[in-house]
Amino acid sequence: MNTHGDETARVILARKPDADLVEKIVAFTQSRGCTKVKYTIDPKIVGGIIIYIGDVIYDGSVRSRLENIKHSL
Repeated sequence: MNTHGDETARVILARKPDADLVEKIVAFTQSRGCTKVKYTIDPKIVGGIIIYIGDVIYDGSVRSRLENIKHSL
């Protein structure tokens, strides 16, 4: 993580987030040292959210969950 506190989190969502979700995303990313958030809308993730902070990926997408189920069958 960047020691200057100017790390940018990359957030991917299936659709535009509402104000409540934006507030939660900002709180989550700030608690991990990010001062900026870049949003990308990608309907291919079906739903949920993927957050990239430096080398760490927080994948809560529906697509990822479906892939995990598919591989476990």
